[in-house]
Amino acid sequence: MNKLVLILTCSAVTLLPRIIPYFASSYLKKLPGFIRKCMLLLPVASLGALIFPLALTDFGPLWIAGLVGVTTAFLTSFFRGPMILAIVIALLSTTGMLMAMGA
Repeated sequence: MNKLVLILTCSAVTLLPRIIPYFASSYLKKLPGFIRKCMLLLPVASLGALIFPLALTDFGPLWIAGLVGVTTAFLTSFFRGPMILAIVIALLSTTGMLMAMGA
């Protein structure tokens, strides 16, 4: 029974932050422009804060491969490339760097 309660609690804690913005989107229209823009950019900023450190530490001594992947994804997105293209280019560039470095 304790495991079931733990699983349900963990799923609720994970699910709530993802559902709340969906239902709160109607209230965003009533906020001032700057705050509304910050709230809309918050998911992107939080993903960046989670992904960037992991990209540098996940490959150990080959951390440059992660940095190249993040940089190519950033540049593709910066120049208004589609998200799937940014993901594919980042995967290919990271894999290419790892293969070139002998990993």
